[in-house]
Amino acid sequence: LKVTEWALMGFGGGGVAASAGGADGDGDAGAEAVEEKTAFDLKLVSFDAKAKIKVIKEVRSIAGLGLKEAKELVEGAPKTVMKEIKKEEAEELKAKLEELGAVAEIV
Repeated sequence: LKVTEWALMGFGGGGVAASAGGADGDGDAGAEAVEEKTAFDLKLVSFDAKAKIKVIKEVRSIAGLGLKEAKELVEGAPKTVMKEIKKEEAEELKAKLEELGAVAEIV
């Protein structure tokens, strides 16, 4: 933990002085926490049975898997399709999967 995060978690002294200055510190710490997460995971939660083949094909192209691996991943949902990708890419891939009848989430 960073020293600045201790006050947020209730550790350390400071009492009233920390509380009075906390409004500025909390806003900065919240912005830092948002900025720190730059890599996201794309998780396939479920899919429509009618769209299974389309979802398998899309997962195969997204993840660069073979047919067997993609089929196992889709049938084993919920599973992570891609790890450590940028948010923009994750949102784009999520939209593609949802167009085909899958339910995906960005973690």
